[in-house]
Amino acid sequence: MELKTITENISFLPASENPLSSDVVFIKENNENWIFDTGHTDQARDLIEDLSGKKNIVISHFHEDHTYNLNRITYDNLYLSSWTFKKVHKGTIIENQMIINEDFRILTIPSSHEKGCLIIEYKDYAFMGDALYARPKILHHTYNAQLLKGMIECLESLKAKYFCLSHAGNFIQNRESVIRLYKDIYKRHKAGNPVIDVEDFFNADGSVKE
Repeated sequence: MELKTITENISFLPASENPLSSDVVFIKENNENWIFDTGHTDQARDLIEDLSGKKNIVISHFHEDHTYNLNRITYDNLYLSSWTFKKVHKGTIIENQMIINEDFRILTIPSSHEKGCLIIEYKDYAFMGDALYARPKILHHTYNAQLLKGMIECLESLKAKYFCLSHAGNFIQNRESVIRLYKDIYKRHKAGNPVIDVEDFFNADGSVKE
């Protein structure tokens, strides 16, 4: 995979399928490196190890494709949710949000995909990891309606113009189109049913069915 540049101080290594590995985001801020997820590939590990200067790791959630390299790299600080802390047993827990500066914060987000998801909002970009995705069940993909509502409220509170979704073919997506998609999903919620089934909402490639 080729490291891709978003801005002068933001780049990312795209996700891969074999091995399954998340996108790994690199932010250079005030001469410090911030890395969002560590991925699963040797290339991601080498890119992190080759960085000079202070390295701060932020883990979106505990799934292996996002955390595998954590034990294969050196770093100065590790930030994660309390749920992810229970899985990896190290790091600094972020309970609600951590403000780095007026343009940079790490925050929790309600998610049906997994407990304890963190996202990064940095200037015009919000890095989501897998937080916006459904929870895979046997034969079905579902959203918890209450969590989905909270997720949408969190998205609407962000100032970022672009949302970046791990594993997506189009990593950088327009804020309004993403929020509109999840509002459309929430409209499928039926009173008395806490689960929204979206198996028929998406095509095999992840695009929305017309």
